[in-house]
Amino acid sequence: MLVLVVIEPNILEAPFQNERTLLFTFGGTVLAALAFVVMLGFRVPPVVRVVVLAVPFVIVNWWLISPYFSDDVVEESFSTSISERGATAADAPAPAVDGSAQQQPPAASVPSEAESPSPSGPVLRGAGQFVGLAGHSGSGDAGVFQNPDGSLVLRFENFDIENGPDLEVYLVPGPDQTSLPEGSIHLGPLKGNIGDQNYELPAGTELPPGAYTALVWCEAFSVEFVGATIAI
Repeated sequence: MLVLVVIEPNILEAPFQNERTLLFTFGGTVLAALAFVVMLGFRVPPVVRVVVLAVPFVIVNWWLISPYFSDDVVEESFSTSISERGATAADAPAPAVDGSAQQQPPAASVPSEAESPSPSGPVLRGAGQFVGLAGHSGSGDAGVFQNPDGSLVLRFENFDIENGPDLEVYLVPGPDQTSLPEGSIHLGPLKGNIGDQNYELPAGTELPPGAYTALVWCEAFSVEFVGATIAI
């Protein structure tokens, strides 16, 4: 165990993330100790004691600790990128500073609604940058795209976070969210702790203008990992 701590000091923080982790760690230890005492009292053979106590202990701790020592790299393609669409939006003409109406082009040069071209690809509705939460490290970009058919996709780019057990992805209403309030949209398990990846929002989902948080959440211990505030 000492070797593991030297290699990855962050594993020492895992039992102290919140009340659930404390209960899981120390409550489980107390139950194991009581079970050991009972088995000694009933003269249970050593082999059975090992099977009952050691095997579950090794399996559970491997599930909890092993992600800290491995990276899951995902490289999902997309027809555009956050940086590309963000640059396009930045190049759009800015409104007049004095609040006066900008000069309109001649009527003959303005295409009618029927002639207006439809978007040639996904439109970036909003984007933000990931920050680490609750002592976890992380970086990268998150953006919400709307496809020409109206469907929505949450995309991660340049994503690189500390790995962990049972990580899930949510889109949460409100900025800088660190919990899962009503209205949170579950988008499935985190595909990888490194790399570009896409998460489709449920069909028919509508996102009114406002702030949202792309949140990576540890279901096992009910603790936040990283989040990115996205203004739609």
